[in-house]
Amino acid sequence: MKTFLTPLAAMLLLLTISSCSPPAPSGSKDARTITDMAKRSMTVPKTITKVYVNRPGSILLYAIDPELIVNRSFNFTPEAARFLSEDYLALPHTEGSAEEILKLAPDLILTFFDINAGSIDEADKLAEKTGIPVYLASLTLEDYPEVFRRLGRLLDREEQTNRMQDFIDKHVDPVLEQAQSIDKQDRMSVYYAEGDRGLHTDPAGSLHSRLITMTGGINAADIDAVSRKGLSEVSMEQLLMWDPDIVLVWAGLGKITPTMAHIQNDPIWSRLRAARNGRIYQIPYLPYGWFDRPASINRLLGIPWLADLLYPDVYDIDIDAVVAEYFKTFYHDELSSEEAQALLNP
Repeated sequence: MKTFLTPLAAMLLLLTISSCSPPAPSGSKDARTITDMAKRSMTVPKTITKVYVNRPGSILLYAIDPELIVNRSFNFTPEAARFLSEDYLALPHTEGSAEEILKLAPDLILTFFDINAGSIDEADKLAEKTGIPVYLASLTLEDYPEVFRRLGRLLDREEQTNRMQDFIDKHVDPVLEQAQSIDKQDRMSVYYAEGDRGLHTDPAGSLHSRLITMTGGINAADIDAVSRKGLSEVSMEQLLMWDPDIVLVWAGLGKITPTMAHIQNDPIWSRLRAARNGRIYQIPYLPYGWFDRPASINRLLGIPWLADLLYPDVYDIDIDAVVAEYFKTFYHDELSSEEAQALLNP
């Protein structure tokens, strides 16, 4: 006896078979082979529509196209959330486990981090666990133009990544070039105050304090870095001995820390040259810190901001206009002049 499927049953069977089909093989017209910035080859879909990102990568991919992101890596205060889209804020918050990633079924995992033997090994293991290609992009600031070019092509978002590169060309590269011409005797010494009492810092060479030297300053902290995470401990006696021209006060993620209040109310801090000259500054922190933490493309705004703070006569930067352009390009948000001023003066 012959058995016939109804049209509805046949359609359901076809959908079931399709959903269980394996990914397209590397030779398929629906797939392509690419190489990431760690020189790792992988097969990805011809069109990528869903991307899982790590914490620094979420800032990068939000700038390229927030609609590609399937996860949220940060929790935001209402102050910070104001500058981000409702759709992005509604995404599930994840910690990066393979199980979480598999539930979201992305086409690609983007890891924006230092490229070294450790990160390559972690990427390989994650790709093996999930069966999803893991693309490594370099977190090093000097590599951002290549990062933008590569991801623009990979994700078919070159028009946007070109706009991001234009910001570097107009507002970052000129600062880095002019910084080389500042005479040594004219360079400002800068202390980066971290921790609740301001007695943790990151010396020269740290990922977290690079902007000081990049904009022509001298890192006042003459100590060793403790780790990639930073936060080397210092004493008040050391700080008084260094006696910096300027103090930059760290900030939390979209939430101001108690550090500035402590510094302003501690009589010992008032003995510093920076305090006497009114040159202790709270680093802007919305929607992410502009200086570091996280150390991602948010630092591209921190470079012209700090350059203007240290040497306004050298750089001649219209910082309000730069801030507005950055927010429009990287956060897809139009700022009013009042909002720009509020961000610059937290």
